[in-house]
Amino acid sequence: MATVAGGLATVQRAFSVSCTGEAPCVSLTELREGAALPEAIRIRDRHGEIYAEVAGPLRRALPADRIPDLVAEAFVAVEDRRFWSHDGVDARGVARAAVRNLRDGGISEGASTIPMQLVRTLWSESLREVGPWRRKVIEARTAPELIEQLGHDRVLTLYLNAIYLGNGIYGVERASRYYFGVGVEELSTGQIATLVGMTRSPEYYEPRRHSERARGVRDVVLLLLAEEGVISAEEAEAASAADLELAPLDSVSAPIQRRNHLTAAVTRELRRLAPDLAALPGLDVLTTIDPIVQERAETSLSAQLERIETGRFGAPSEATDSTAPLEGAAVALDARDGAIRAWVGGRDFERSEFDRVDQARRQVGSLAKPFLVALALEQGYGIVDIVSADTIAIATAEGGWLPADHVGETELPLREALVRSSNRAAAHLGVSLGLERLSEIGTRVGLSEPVPPLPSSSIGAFDESLLEMTSAYALFGNRGVRVDPFLIQRIEGGDGELLWERPQSVTEERVLDDAIAFVVLDAMRAVVDRGTGRSVRAWGYRGPAAGKTGTTNDGRDAWFVGLTPELAAGVWIGFDTPRPIVDGQGGGALAAPVWATWMSGLQGRVPQHRAWIPPPGAERVRYDAVSGEVIGPLCRVEVGAAYQEAWVIAGRYDRSVCPRGGIGGFFDRLWRAFIPSEPQPVRPLRGRRGPGG
Repeated sequence: MATVAGGLATVQRAFSVSCTGEAPCVSLTELREGAALPEAIRIRDRHGEIYAEVAGPLRRALPADRIPDLVAEAFVAVEDRRFWSHDGVDARGVARAAVRNLRDGGISEGASTIPMQLVRTLWSESLREVGPWRRKVIEARTAPELIEQLGHDRVLTLYLNAIYLGNGIYGVERASRYYFGVGVEELSTGQIATLVGMTRSPEYYEPRRHSERARGVRDVVLLLLAEEGVISAEEAEAASAADLELAPLDSVSAPIQRRNHLTAAVTRELRRLAPDLAALPGLDVLTTIDPIVQERAETSLSAQLERIETGRFGAPSEATDSTAPLEGAAVALDARDGAIRAWVGGRDFERSEFDRVDQARRQVGSLAKPFLVALALEQGYGIVDIVSADTIAIATAEGGWLPADHVGETELPLREALVRSSNRAAAHLGVSLGLERLSEIGTRVGLSEPVPPLPSSSIGAFDESLLEMTSAYALFGNRGVRVDPFLIQRIEGGDGELLWERPQSVTEERVLDDAIAFVVLDAMRAVVDRGTGRSVRAWGYRGPAAGKTGTTNDGRDAWFVGLTPELAAGVWIGFDTPRPIVDGQGGGALAAPVWATWMSGLQGRVPQHRAWIPPPGAERVRYDAVSGEVIGPLCRVEVGAAYQEAWVIAGRYDRSVCPRGGIGGFFDRLWRAFIPSEPQPVRPLRGRRGPGG
C-alpha cells in the first residue's frame, strides 16, 4: 500500500506544480487555469514545409466548440458510456472488470473511464515505473480529482485532444489530418468510427498497415453507435459499406520527429529570441533552412568521414575507436544576409548532442590569413607586392617562436603567399602591420573571442567557432558588408497568429572597403583553382568558388571555408579531444572534398548566380607570380614566364610602363586614350615591394 501511496503522491505533485525536465507536460493547476496541452513545435524550412516537430507531442489541440458533437458522442458511447453520470470512476464497470479479471487470473478488462485514461496519458512519465495493478489504483484515486477540478466538459475536451492514436500522434484533430487528410470537423461517420476503434490498440489497428483489422473494428464501432442511438442503423450500414477513406500518404503532413543538431539549434535560438514564447504549445517556427542544402551537407560530410576512417587518405589516427569517433561539422549561410541554409553540428546526435557548429571553439589555422591580407591592403599594400617568406624567429614571453612552412621561397607576392598559404609570409606580415591591428580586425569581422595580439595569431593560433568563421568569410562575397547569421525568420502561434518576426530593415555594417573585399575574394578564387584548396576542383566542383583551407598543429583540425556567389559554407573535421587525424593531411585533403561534393550536389537543384561582379574600385592586371611585376595589356610577355591574372585595387600599379622594356607601354597609353576605363578613385602608387617586406 505504501508503494501505491508513493505513486499517487508522485502524480499528485505533478497536479500541483509545473512539470520540469525534458518530457513536456502540464500540471492540474495549470489546466485549471486554462493552460493548453503540450504540443510539439513545428520547425518549418524556408519554403514553409515542416522539417521537424520537436519539444512536445504531435498534437493539434482544438477548443470544445471546434470538435463535432458526433465525435464526442462516439468516443463516450464506446469508451465510457456512463461518463456523464460518474465522478471519474465507473463503479459498475470496475465490478464487472474485477469479476472477469479474477476469473481469468490476470488483467483482461481494464474498466478505464475517460478520466482514468486521461490521467494515464497526461502523466505517463510519472506512472511509467508503476506496475499495472498499482497504476489502476492510482488512476482510480486521481480521476475523481480531475472531474472535481475541471468538470466533465473540460475533461472530455482534454481527452479528445490528448488521446494517443498511433504513429506518435495525439488527439483527434491531428489524427484526422494524418489518416484522412481533413480536419476533424469534416470527418465522415465511418472515419470517426475508425478513430474510435483505434483507441484501445492504435498500432494494432493502424489503418494503413492493417486495413482489414481497421475495417473490422470500425464496423464493430458502427454497430455499437447504432445500438446506443448515436447514429441510425441506416447510417451505420452505409458507413460500413464504404472504404476506409484514407488519404494518400504523400498528400498528408506525416509526423516528422527529428532530433538532430539542427533542431536543437533552432530550439536554442527560439529560447534566446523569444523566451516568453518558447513555452507556448504548438508554435510554428519558420526557419531559413534550405532542405536540399541541408541534406547535401549531411550526406557529403558523412561520406567523407567514412572515407577517412577506411584509409582513403592514409592511415587514420590510431586513437580512432567507437568511444571517440572522428567528428565533423558543416554550416552554410546566404552570403548576402546571413540566413543559415544548413546546419550539421556533428555525426550522430544520439551519441553526442554537443554542437560543433557553434559550441566548439577550435584553432582556425590558415583560415586567419585572408583577414591578414585584407588588413595589409587597408594599410597600403598591393595584392602583388613582394612580402618576405624568409625564416622568422620571434621572441615571445614563452621563448622563441619559429613557424614551420611548406613554402621554400624567401619572398613572394602577397597574393601568392595567400594562394600557397605561406606561414612565414603571414608571420612577417603580421609583425609588420602590428599585432594589435590583427586583433582589431578580428573584432571588426564579428569574431566574438578576441584575437590575441601575438605573433602566432597571424597563422591562426587562436580559437573560434565554425559558425563565426563562416559568417566572417561571407563579407568577402558581400562587398565587405558584415552579416549576422540567423536561423529563425518568423514565429506563429498554433492558430496562425504572428507572434514574432525578424526585423526587415537590418542596418548594413561595412567593415571592409568593397574593392578590398573583392581583391581578397579574387585571391581566394586562386586558392581553389591552383592553391591549397585545389582539391575542390579535383573533386569535381566546376562552379564559381573562392575559399581557404585551414590546418592546425599536427593536423588536429582540418578546415575549409568557401564561397559561391550565393553561399558561404564552412566545414570542420577533427576529434573532440584534439589529436592528429591522418598523418600529413590537412584541410585541403580532408575538409575541402566535403565542400566540393556538397556544392556539386546543389548545382541545378538550388538557384545560382553566374559570378561575382567586380566593384568600380578594382581593376584586372597581369603579373609575374615570381617577381610580382605588373604589366600592361599590350606589354611584351616573355615566353615561359609565370604570369597570372588578378584583380587589384585600382590605381596602385602603373600599367603605362612595361617593366621589362619595349614599346608596349606606348601602345598601352594609346589604348587607354581611345578606350578609357571607368573612372577610379585616386590611390597612391605602390612599388613592387610592400612596406616592411
